[in-house]
Amino acid sequence: MCNRYKTAKDIERLRTIFGNAPNDWLEGIDQKYDTVYPKSIVPVVLRAEGEEKYMQFRWGIHPAWAKIKSQLLTNSKSEEVFTKSTWKTSFERRRCLMPATAFYEPATVDGKKYQMRFELKSGSAFAFAALWEKSYDEGLNCCSLLTCEPNSLVGEIHGRMPVILPTELFDYYLSVPPEEVKDLDDILRPYPAEDMIGTFDSTST
Repeated sequence: MCNRYKTAKDIERLRTIFGNAPNDWLEGIDQKYDTVYPKSIVPVVLRAEGEEKYMQFRWGIHPAWAKIKSQLLTNSKSEEVFTKSTWKTSFERRRCLMPATAFYEPATVDGKKYQMRFELKSGSAFAFAALWEKSYDEGLNCCSLLTCEPNSLVGEIHGRMPVILPTELFDYYLSVPPEEVKDLDDILRPYPAEDMIGTFDSTST
């Protein structure tokens, strides 16, 4: 489960993958810490009325069936979004992208717990495949990133990884109509391990 990632604080860096990103896109997002966590307000990209929209949503969806108000679903298994009632409608009609520059997974070495940071070898920003919905109780727009089986790099320490989409698939992921979402199954795959690097974060947990 990915519950910590890093997003660019520099709009110019995000413009390398989202060329039309407006100047005020990062206004209002949580930048208190170097990384973002569940409940953070994060930048997202979605498509509405045929246009890209640059928004800020809360990371973590509070499902209607949850008995505990604090229970947030920050990750959605890509294998389940086509059929599971929790995700099916959102995946069909409310897909989005969550831009990032790194994500973190827990690792244990010699009995000590660390965070492993994963990035692209190119140093480029990237985006997670995600979905969104409005929380039934608070009326907030909230998002959850999709996960898949890990590649060989991430799989050394964790059993899942976020779905990272190549930039050439951004528009396709956002624009597929509800009746054709099954076609997206082919792109919800692990990002190539040879194009990523993993390093121990300096702060143990």
